[in-house]
Amino acid sequence: MKRRDFMRAASVPAAAATASATAGVGSAQEMGTTTETPSGTGTTSTTGTGTDTGTVTGTGTETGETDDNAAAGGPTKTVTVGPDGSLVYEPGTSDPLKIAPGTTVEFVWDSDNHNIAVESQPDAADWQGHETLENAGFTYSHTFETLGTYEYFCQPHKTAGMVASIEVVENPNAGGGGGGGKKELHSLGVPIQAHWVGAATILAIVVTVIFTFYILKYGESAHTGTGRN
Repeated sequence: MKRRDFMRAASVPAAAATASATAGVGSAQEMGTTTETPSGTGTTSTTGTGTDTGTVTGTGTETGETDDNAAAGGPTKTVTVGPDGSLVYEPGTSDPLKIAPGTTVEFVWDSDNHNIAVESQPDAADWQGHETLENAGFTYSHTFETLGTYEYFCQPHKTAGMVASIEVVENPNAGGGGGGGKKELHSLGVPIQAHWVGAATILAIVVTVIFTFYILKYGESAHTGTGRN
């Protein structure tokens, strides 16, 4: 055999072996991972991981009515409307509710058929009240910013005395109310009873009378130089 024919015959099996190896690699890449069991069952595993997280939060709370001027974050006070069926605002009817500017007052209905009608307020204020009649469980809030006195009433029960007032002052916690009114001795720092003061006064009068009687009867003391010898 000539050398040329020998080289040609040897190149054909080599090319076939290379093509077969290439085809095997491509087939392995395409099939992925294959596990064979003795029973001849083939299992192909394909793993894919995807995460899609979405959170939607919705909270809706409707409790009565909140005035447009009501602001969150400031001090708050609660006024009970018709507590236990009584025709009063508590606090506010017996004594004015004193609050600082920026305080939100929450009116809570405790009985039926009541409202809040504004009778008077400071000139710069714009409180509309709540004139719709409401029943127990209803709430209404308003933030008071302007200094002064706000007077209001319940329209169906005004003649029965269901009136009240709110005073917006700079220092609502200051006691004394300007120094007026009757005060007890204890509030003045006197650690005694009132009847002790009366007893001491009577004793002082008696001593004064005795001393005056002695002076009138016996004259001045001899040590003054004008007494009797």
